[in-house]
Amino acid sequence: MLCCLFGVQIKCALLKLLQHNVLDVTPVAAIRGGAPTVAYNINVQEALYRLRFPKFIELAKGMFGVEGEVIMEEVLVQGRVRMDQSLETMAYNLAEQRRQDQKQKAQEAEGDQAAAAEDDDISEEELDECRHLVQEAFVEMAKKRYISRVHPLDLKVVEPEEGPEFPASIMGRGQDKGATSNLNSKSAAAAAAGGGGNASSANGANKNGKAAGEDGITVRGKKRKAPSAPSGNAIPVELQMILEADEAARKGNDDSEAEWEPNSASSSTSSGRGSKRKKNSKRAKLPTRGTSSGDGTTCGETSGEDAPDGSGATTDERSLVWRFGVTQLLRDLRHKACIKFATENINAVAGVIVEAMLQHSSPREREKDEPTSFPVSARDLFEMESVKKALPSEANNPWRLLLNYIMVMCRDKSGMVMKVSQEAFDPTQARSGDGGQYVVHMQKIVEFLQQATTRAYIQDKYGVASARIVRLLMEKRQLEQKTIGELALLPSNDARHRLYELYTDKLLKMQEIPKRADHNPAFTFFCWSVDVPQMQTRIAERVQDSLCRLRRRRKFEAEENKELIARSEQLVEANDLDKFDKLSRSLDRLDRAIIHLDGMLMLYRDF
Repeated sequence: MLCCLFGVQIKCALLKLLQHNVLDVTPVAAIRGGAPTVAYNINVQEALYRLRFPKFIELAKGMFGVEGEVIMEEVLVQGRVRMDQSLETMAYNLAEQRRQDQKQKAQEAEGDQAAAAEDDDISEEELDECRHLVQEAFVEMAKKRYISRVHPLDLKVVEPEEGPEFPASIMGRGQDKGATSNLNSKSAAAAAAGGGGNASSANGANKNGKAAGEDGITVRGKKRKAPSAPSGNAIPVELQMILEADEAARKGNDDSEAEWEPNSASSSTSSGRGSKRKKNSKRAKLPTRGTSSGDGTTCGETSGEDAPDGSGATTDERSLVWRFGVTQLLRDLRHKACIKFATENINAVAGVIVEAMLQHSSPREREKDEPTSFPVSARDLFEMESVKKALPSEANNPWRLLLNYIMVMCRDKSGMVMKVSQEAFDPTQARSGDGGQYVVHMQKIVEFLQQATTRAYIQDKYGVASARIVRLLMEKRQLEQKTIGELALLPSNDARHRLYELYTDKLLKMQEIPKRADHNPAFTFFCWSVDVPQMQTRIAERVQDSLCRLRRRRKFEAEENKELIARSEQLVEANDLDKFDKLSRSLDRLDRAIIHLDGMLMLYRDF
């Protein structure tokens, strides 16, 4: 396939893939003096993120309004954007979107004629206003991490690190050891040559303090160990390396250290150990990159990565490259799933409480799969406006009602909320207790949802009896084949058939425990178990394959009936209207199936 393409076409295709964040570029070191090369790999995870583009646009619209929707749509369509290049397009799209909203409102209020009368060109004043709104929304989205900056590619090949230069004391010690070993070998050879010389050397060794037995025989083991025995005051090798490296750095940075010398007399009269510790700590803060050796006024605020040429020139903010912030977007989708779970399991008030806890925790989270939220006290929750509005107004004691809701969520079988600290009392306040601190255990919620989704998938595909078998194995960890049939209330043949069906699809694991050496099946235990991560990976792969087939089917249906879709507004005949209605219902069914499977895939892969 690639042999039919020209070099320019291949380069354009690679740039397009890189533009849309689905290509990983890795430099490869040269082999045997050749030129360094670059390796290209497809990032499958980034390609799967494209399934979530509608959800990302919906999140941006809910957080930042129509401006956020327009910006997120432009970023997702282009892959990577620059503010100076895309500002005009986003401003025009925003103006068009506002015009459409106004038309819809006018149609609802006055009719089609009034809406058609307002159809004119977009003025320059309106475009200026849209530019200003887009710039403000863009900055807010960058602050909230809905869009993130793309840094330039680092195509430098990592060279192998050179071995450390050991200090002279360590090298001398090694040479002494080698010399002593050579001397020992030479003395052994001399001892083999003559017996008289051996006796005289043994006597000399005894005179020098070497251990010897009562019969005059010298112990050779102690004689070999004596030169290499460490003394009580010997400095460890690691400490010697640190001290000598510190001394070398001190000699090379005398000019830099002059800036950090204390000016007050009190610091000079401090203890020697404390002043040495201060100097060492200040010396560790000195810049190692991005500073010029000749300029003594440079403080090293810019590192070598930000200013590789040492000039310290700043990059224009309008020329920065941006992409969608996948971590923050996936984190918000995870939060929405936790809120929906609390609402469906308990009620809407519990969902509002969980939402308030996650909103309080969101600015402090950094990873997309944080196990728990940031702790928040019940008193802080009670003071939030959203929680106050959610609690019933006719309640006699809203504070006690909030504590009861939190206690119910803590005792839920999913473990959605967890108490992390006991109640603290402040005697200066009218209400001294804060109710304790609580967190939303998002990891337990996700695990509970994964188990429920897995059981539902197995029940739909293999039947209720197979789902019962899987639930038993997940609870009991490992069971024998006969015991599974008894606990699942199934005949032995039916249980065996279902077990091997699940085993063929790589959803179960089997271990044979023979009683005899010939592995006779009549005298062999077959123990079955469930590897939950392997099962979830297998189900995620099947969901991914189903998604591909559904999308291909939808594309085929749309291409087969593209003429009917193109003239959908001009259909008059009943036959054409029936065809279009059937096509619309078919495409809608496929879209709903794709959305459902994408939610399952996101639960297994991203949460």
